[in-house]
Amino acid sequence: MKRLIVFLLILSMLISLFSCAEAPAVSETLAVTQTAETVTEEAVTETEEADPVYNEKVSDPLTPERLAQIPIARDGMTTDQLRQICVDYVCLSTTFQWLPSKTFSYITSSVDLEVKFYEGKLYGGIPYVNLASGNLYRMMELYNTETGVLNIDNFADDNKNKIYFGTACSGTACWGWARVVNSAVMKWTSNMNQKHGFIPVGPYTYDASIEVYGKNGAEDCKPICKRNGMQTMYESYAALQKADCIVNQGHVRMIKEVHVERYPNGTIIGDKSYVIQCEQGLYTSSDIHDRTAADGTVYKIQGNDNLKTYFAVLYSSGYLPHTFAEFLGTNPVEPGKVTMEHSGPTATVNDLQRGNIKANYPISDIFTVLKNEQGEEVFRYAFRFERHYNRSTSLAQAVPINAVRSFVEKGNHTVEILVQLSTGELITAYSGALVA
Repeated sequence: MKRLIVFLLILSMLISLFSCAEAPAVSETLAVTQTAETVTEEAVTETEEADPVYNEKVSDPLTPERLAQIPIARDGMTTDQLRQICVDYVCLSTTFQWLPSKTFSYITSSVDLEVKFYEGKLYGGIPYVNLASGNLYRMMELYNTETGVLNIDNFADDNKNKIYFGTACSGTACWGWARVVNSAVMKWTSNMNQKHGFIPVGPYTYDASIEVYGKNGAEDCKPICKRNGMQTMYESYAALQKADCIVNQGHVRMIKEVHVERYPNGTIIGDKSYVIQCEQGLYTSSDIHDRTAADGTVYKIQGNDNLKTYFAVLYSSGYLPHTFAEFLGTNPVEPGKVTMEHSGPTATVNDLQRGNIKANYPISDIFTVLKNEQGEEVFRYAFRFERHYNRSTSLAQAVPINAVRSFVEKGNHTVEILVQLSTGELITAYSGALVA
């Protein structure tokens, strides 16, 4: 009978686990038992129920303007400071409060599920859109800090069902790391490996030449875990630190805390050792994703900022732990830099069509701003990359040439090209007089 109960617990665990690209998750599993890899008889323990989520009931408003309070990474900061920057960004991305300007919905293509947001109802976090890589910077362009209303009148391309500020698990995590990390290539979860600058944590190993997990005969994440063995993976999870990541096929989470318990013989207890993580996800129903505003309003967040998961679950789900060179002090943290292939006090439309904009960190948005003689803004255009973490683009692509041309004959105007970097910096790439 006991074996049957254990089997049912494990079965329910497998059914309840969802990746960020699947149907809405409701919770993590309850505790699970050790497997046949347990090394001694004394290591066998009874299963026990545990709170599946460290669900911090927030009393202080987590509003988007807190984004400006996250420091810009600088050389000379401690690794703890750098790691905290990344965690703060991701936690804010999944919890901040907003009100839709109107009721809207979209379909997530991965699970063909309609997600709906209602006008006047409070929500938390960036909406999950599995094909987008939006971020908080984009939401700030639409957010009214006085009313808390997010203007979503032109939020999506109706043909593609993509919200340009919406994002998936990899988007939120990568924009969080890119506040600091410049050594890794920000990709989707299938690319989060050594080939792209992700450094394995702990004693486990896998083929460093893997470009994409599971492609062309390469190992998938679960077989990598199994080949290394349970205790080796447990020791690797135990070595994780704040802002490191765990990734498997289709999902990634950022680490906040690690708690390790061992048997007398030194082996790790997989159903008592756990990590606390933050993550982006598609969560619209379960009350474990509720938060409470300062006025008592209960609202749902689009992810987690305090998710508790046991090592045994990470192992069975095929999660691989990684970190980055910046956190290890082996790659310097650079100030954000942007170059534009035009300089001088004046710019013509032809000047704005030529050349490229380049940055040393991923670019979120490129703004073309026109101001009149009084310095008042009369035109603003945001160019956004959809599904990539680009560091360069042509001016012809980024600047709305026809719109700018229409201002040339209307009098004296100043043109500014502003670049929003993943570091949180808004850098002026060019400012000068717009001339014929």
